[in-house]
This record gives sequence, structure tokens and C-alpha cells, in this order.
Amino acid sequence: MRKPLLLEISKKMPRLLVNVQIALALGLASALLIKPVWGQISITEIQPLKYPAVVKNATSSSIVVVNWKGNLGSATNVTLLDNDYHNGQYFITSDTDLPITINFYQLGNENKVNLKTLRVRYKGKTLKNFPAVDLDNPGPTGEYLEIGAKVVAGKKADSGLRLPQYVLEVTEQ
Repeated sequence: MRKPLLLEISKKMPRLLVNVQIALALGLASALLIKPVWGQISITEIQPLKYPAVVKNATSSSIVVVNWKGNLGSATNVTLLDNDYHNGQYFITSDTDLPITINFYQLGNENKVNLKTLRVRYKGKTLKNFPAVDLDNPGPTGEYLEIGAKVVAGKKADSGLRLPQYVLEVTEQ
């Protein structure tokens, strides 16, 4: 009984091989006729956005603003315990000249602690709305971008170390 089954498989094998050979030939022809475009963006973190240690307000939301220049913003309404804060700095390069998109958003990883008023400084422009599209490509020589944001801890947020996280995405269009 097994012999007819083997015979049946061997009858189908040549047809499979022919189909595979035709598919490979078509694939090779397509590869020769269509030039794929591959681009790569490289992002190097120089320093992440960092907030100072502060005393949390007991009766209202606690706000700390570190702007894209690395300065403390005027909306800051807490007592600082240190002066250890700075903007985020990144260096980006690209191996194409395609326009880019920059997206910057919070992960929301801390309960009742949020990043707001997100800002990115890129090529002399302050970006306020994300994703920001159709931006000039940084090219192989690269460009720096600086980020800043307001962090708001609600009055019911727990005290202690809070590390709100963010995502900075740069993609080619």
C-alpha cells in the first residue's frame, strides 16, 4: 500500500520543482528590474531629559518644566532639592535624503505623573505637535535635536522617585 503513495509523491515532485524554478526565475527577474530603496536613520543619545529632585506639593499638582534649552521653566511650582536637570540631546544621521518624521510622546509609565508640553528643537525650529512630518533630512553629517517637557505630578501622586519615560521616534518617509 505504501508503494503507490511513494509513486504518487514522486509524480508530483517534478511539477513542484518546475514551479519553484519558474518562481525563482521570476523573482530574479524582478530583483534585476526593481531597485530596492533602503534607508537607515541613526539616533545617538547624548543625554536623556532629566528633572531635578523636588519637594512635592501637598495641596496642588507639582509641576517642573525643563525646556529644550535645558532651562527651568517659569511654570515650575515646587521647591528644588538639587540643580541636577538638563534637556535631552540626541544626534541623528541618515543615509538618504528622504524627508523625515519626528514623533515624541510619553509612555505613561508613572501613575498620576505625566509629561506635557513636549517640545523638540530641530534645525532651528521648535516642534510642538507630533508627529511632525515632512522635515528636512539630517543627511550623513547629521543634526542635533534637543527635547524638553513639563512633568506634572497630580496632588494624589505617590511621593518618591518617579521616572516618567518618553519615546522619541525618527523615521524616513
